[in-house]
Amino acid sequence: MAHRRCFQSLARHATALISLKKTPPISTVEFLAAKPNSAITSPNLQPSWWTLWSQSRHFSSSKSDDSESEVEMEMEEAIYGEAENDEPASHLERDYSPEEKESEAAAIGYKVIGQLQRSDRVFKDYEPVFAVVQIGSYQFKVSNGDCIFTETLKFCEVNDKLILNKVLLLGSPTQTIIGRPILPDASVHAVVEEHALDAKVIIFKKKRRKNYRRTKGHRQELTKLRITDIQDNGFFLICSMYILDVL
Repeated sequence: MAHRRCFQSLARHATALISLKKTPPISTVEFLAAKPNSAITSPNLQPSWWTLWSQSRHFSSSKSDDSESEVEMEMEEAIYGEAENDEPASHLERDYSPEEKESEAAAIGYKVIGQLQRSDRVFKDYEPVFAVVQIGSYQFKVSNGDCIFTETLKFCEVNDKLILNKVLLLGSPTQTIIGRPILPDASVHAVVEEHALDAKVIIFKKKRRKNYRRTKGHRQELTKLRITDIQDNGFFLICSMYILDVL
């Protein structure tokens, strides 16, 4: 069977060579006067078996698969990139009125009362009293003079004086007062020291067998607060008098 195939291929090549016509020799004048593509466009010259065979060849390669995967990855990046870029743009373009700023700050759990002046004496001596305050979705146990880091507070600047309204608990060496859920008249005073960035966190994404790897970094924006005073507005005195009356 193999010999038969070899004989048939040789026969086809031989017939193709015989069918070619010999072209007469071209003189120098004719060669200079001839057009660049005259040999190709000549009707007398028939295409050889080599040209026909070379035009019909197709080489297989894995580049098509890679190109398709790259196109898919570019489309995904374009879609997700547009979605991620639209969110911060809408946040930055919005202008807040003073009433909206005050209401959102109250929802987070603080109130701005003004800038810290040189004549202010907000830092007091240490007292054995602690409080549990809520800022946003986080709770902190603080005492006078402590320093805490919270998520960025967007409506306050450095050296602003704040009042933290959401006090959940007050404690002293002798007694503890628990709110339901907050203590209405208690407050914690603080000063904004700086707006900083947290340590970098690496986000790595991978899709196996897709040649997809993405590495990004993120640094969370933080606000540093210094606790200056804890005001109980007579809660400890009222509770002590109530306990004496009960006893």
